[in-house]
Amino acid sequence: MEVTRFAPSPTGHLHLGGARTALFSYLFAKANKGKFLLRFEDTDRERSKKEFIDSIIDSLKWMKITPDEEPIYQSKKISNHKEIALKLYDQGFAYACDCSEEQLSEMRKDQISKKQKPMYNGLNRDKNIKFSEGMVLRFKFPLHNSSAFDDLILGKINVENKEFDDFIILRSDGTPTYNFSAAIDDIDMKITTVIRGDDHITNTLKQINVFKVLDKKIPNYAHLPMVLGESGKRLSKRDGAEDILEYRHKGYLNDALINYLVRLGWSYGEEEIFSLEKLEGIFDLSHVNSSPSKYSQDLLNWYNNKYLNFLTSDELIFKLREDFKVDFGELERGDLAISLLAKGANTLKEISEESKYFFQDPLMNLESAGIGKDKKEIFIDFKNQLSKIDFQQEEIETVIGSFLKLHNLKFPELGRPLRMILTGKQNAPSISELLFILGKDISLKRIEYSLND
Repeated sequence: MEVTRFAPSPTGHLHLGGARTALFSYLFAKANKGKFLLRFEDTDRERSKKEFIDSIIDSLKWMKITPDEEPIYQSKKISNHKEIALKLYDQGFAYACDCSEEQLSEMRKDQISKKQKPMYNGLNRDKNIKFSEGMVLRFKFPLHNSSAFDDLILGKINVENKEFDDFIILRSDGTPTYNFSAAIDDIDMKITTVIRGDDHITNTLKQINVFKVLDKKIPNYAHLPMVLGESGKRLSKRDGAEDILEYRHKGYLNDALINYLVRLGWSYGEEEIFSLEKLEGIFDLSHVNSSPSKYSQDLLNWYNNKYLNFLTSDELIFKLREDFKVDFGELERGDLAISLLAKGANTLKEISEESKYFFQDPLMNLESAGIGKDKKEIFIDFKNQLSKIDFQQEEIETVIGSFLKLHNLKFPELGRPLRMILTGKQNAPSISELLFILGKDISLKRIEYSLND
């Protein structure tokens, strides 16, 4: 059975790149009838915060990514990690190192001056120093040949062992380091496939060697190429790398974000729209692109607009009421109003902001509406014509057409100022739809106000 995991460090909120990693790990597990697990790598005592743990859990919950078991906290397993590190020391796979910060600094300076890669040079590797409190334990990385694995996305990865140093597995304060703890936890959790960003390739090669000395089965690895910003550089907050819950606060739908994220580097024929349920059945790592993806705000907006218009008016009314405290249910034709706004909106927040004129009169005078004094009589006549009909949309359209013909007007000469009178905005939905949704009383009252101001 496939078992995957998402293992964030709770030193910040869940951002778009991490959310994609979690989603791919979850979908791979579900598509293979396996388990998806969550592990918090919270051993950084200074930076790990409960608020970030809660935020990550809330973000995953909003994205409908549900772990199959309770989260694992790495900080609760430190004693086990330390015990195994000491066993490796006893078995000769690790060694004690008492190098001071000054020695390490001089080592780096010397290497840099010789244009060498700064790394630990193995000074204490063969000294057989007896380990005592305050020292670090270093892993004896193989000196010869290379370390390799077959990546499920990137193919064969092979790096000469001379590129690695003897990395620390136990710090001087007795706490284990990331690469060692991650490998031990993957063993304990019986992880079969690790899916993560390609910035972890070096970590993977280190962890594979830990698996080897412990004589444990090495998981499969799939490294996702990074997500670039629209500028082509590494994704930054300005490009969209912000807290996933911020997307919710801005009015994006979770289904739309899921669909968008899965399409960042994954494809399935010519299809563009995928429900989470469908993805759980068809997701395959062989369809993941091996080159970086680029974040696109326009494409995310396109997806969100699609999903907004998949919703019924009742569903939209509920979401606007819950998330933005705007209640279209208070309007006589609120279902039509919200559906009309959704056609051109990118987010729920946009609908909320655009909806103000349905709830309050814009109070526009002739000058603000762009109506000259010489045109006032024309608008008085238009108001009188509207007052004579039942205010069904077809009747409204007929009146508008006849009125334009009678006064030899082009539509913008009536439409632009009338739109300002009705909404206070230059850009708004069609005039006939607006008049119908606002209703006879409100429409005539707003026109009357502008004419009498």
